[in-house]
Parts: sequence; C-alpha cells; structure tokens
Amino acid sequence: MEQIAFGLERSPDDGCRRYLAHAVSFDTRARILSMEIDESWDDEVRKGWLGTQQGIRMSLIHEHGNADHERKIEDFQAIGPAPWTIIDKHNVFLKQARSAFTHGAYYPALVAACALGERLLNELVIRLRDDYVGHPATASVATQTTITDWVKCIAALVDWGVLDDDTATVLNELRKLRNKSIHYGEHLSGATIRDDALSAVRSIQSVIETVFAPHGAPPRFISGTEGHSFLSLASEQEPFFKRFYLPACVLVSSNFEMRPTPEDSMAVFDDKTYQDEYPSLTDEEFA
Repeated sequence: MEQIAFGLERSPDDGCRRYLAHAVSFDTRARILSMEIDESWDDEVRKGWLGTQQGIRMSLIHEHGNADHERKIEDFQAIGPAPWTIIDKHNVFLKQARSAFTHGAYYPALVAACALGERLLNELVIRLRDDYVGHPATASVATQTTITDWVKCIAALVDWGVLDDDTATVLNELRKLRNKSIHYGEHLSGATIRDDALSAVRSIQSVIETVFAPHGAPPRFISGTEGHSFLSLASEQEPFFKRFYLPACVLVSSNFEMRPTPEDSMAVFDDKTYQDEYPSLTDEEFA
C-alpha cells in the first residue's frame, strides 16, 4: 500500500482506478441539535443522543461566546447544517458568513452571503471560460478580469451545463437580495434584516451543496458503491470536474484504505499493483 496525494493525473496504468472526492467539508451539528429525541427510545440510546446534543451546545458556546448564547444556538440551528462540499476557495468565506449570522451580525452575514454568490460566479466563469472558447455563450464573459453582471454569468454557466435551472433560480433570488442589501433604500430595516440574512445564507449554502457536492448519482458519479462516491470515467472529461473536483480527489483502485492521521484526518492508501490483475475496468466493473 502507498499513500496517495490529491489531484494526481491519470496515467496509462490507471485504467482500474477512479477519482474519489476526499478533500471535503461539512458540519451536521445543526441537524443533530434539531433532532427530536423520542421518550420511547431505549434509555441508553436517549442518554447517548442527549449527551451528544449537550456536547454540541457547549462547543457552540465555546466557539461563539457565552453572552446571549441561547439566541446564538437558535440562530445556528436556523441556518441549518453547512453543506457537504469539496474544499475550494468558497469554504472559508461561507464559514465566516455562518459565524456572522450565529453571532447576530445579520447585515454582515447578509452582505457576505451575497458577495460570496458573486465571487463564486466569477470563480466558475473565469476558471472555465477557456474551455468554452468556441461556445456561443462565452462571448459575453470572455475578457473581463472581474464580472459584476450576475445575469450574464448565470446564463453562461447554464448554457455550459455547469448550473441547472433550479440553481440558476436560487442565484437569481440571491442577486435580488444582493441589490436590495447593497444599494441604499428605505426598504432595508433592522426589523427585516434577519429574514433577509437567513434567506441569503440558506441560498448560498443551497448553491454550494448542489454545485460542489462530493457525492451523487449517475451520470456524474458511479452507482453501486455504497459508502463512497466515485467520479464516473465520463465526468472526468468535463471541464468543471477537471478544474474544481480533481484537485480535491484521490485516484484509487477498488482495493484502497483510509487510515487516521495524528491531525485527526484520514490519509488514503492504495494498492499500487492492482493494475497487474485488472489493467482496465469499466465503471460497472469497478463498482
């Protein structure tokens, strides 16, 4: 077994291997806090879950401060779990927007979520547009060093097949919140700011979880691999996956292992002789 680094390019000997998204981020504490613990459950099971919830509450108080902590915990639950996502440039900024909302800094959270939407659109368009030089949708976003027109970005990404219609709709709603929050007007007040901030944070989380999910179904992911999601061979040829997913992936055979590290992460090891017996596998054979 040999430890595998992130983002390795496929070689002629790797026909038996597939990419596994391993540099991922998620936070399910809000979902666990919202769990209903039924009185009918076994006593030990109930005690276990109650202890888990109490541990999460204490960790949030430690993270965000004791002052007004009940309201902070309620707001943390309101924004829901942080999305399952591959690690890219958006992760740090999303965490900060979530933290601002939890602290009760609703306007900073609102502006941060909206700004992250615009930044994310720029990341997608600018990193992908060279792969779509001849595409009709590329002309409107081909040369700018930064793009403030959300409509053009969204249209190009939909036409390139990077965004689906539902995600485009969410981004357009976030665009309206961005304009409402940035430009002066009497419509924005302290009475409504929490609702707008909550909507903005949930919207950008929805976009990130849809676009950058580290797991899924065909055609982008292989079916029949319970416990892990591997990119299909065909999806590796898509520019979006080349630019965003492969750097967060490890290339492994079916005979791989995950081992804990001193940094509380998991290192990936693979059988480097696997191709001797299985030089090439289809996705179905790999599964």
